[in-house]
Amino acid sequence: MNIQTSKIELTKVILDIENPKLIEEIINLIQSKSVLTQNQKIAIDEALYSLENNEGIANNMVMEETRSRYSKYFK
Repeated sequence: MNIQTSKIELTKVILDIENPKLIEEIINLIQSKSVLTQNQKIAIDEALYSLENNEGIANNMVMEETRSRYSKYFK
């Protein structure tokens, strides 16, 4: 199912809801997921700064370390 189909299905489900409290909860959930906390913003800014200064770790190195630490999950 592609994103557009998923959105249409979600819209249909929402349109069928008759409980105002449930609709309010859904709105609050969506809004809470679309707003970053100040700590999240700071962490993202720090990560971007690190990448801009070549301080990041290459994906293949991270994956190698992850596979060695958690080998039971990579079978």
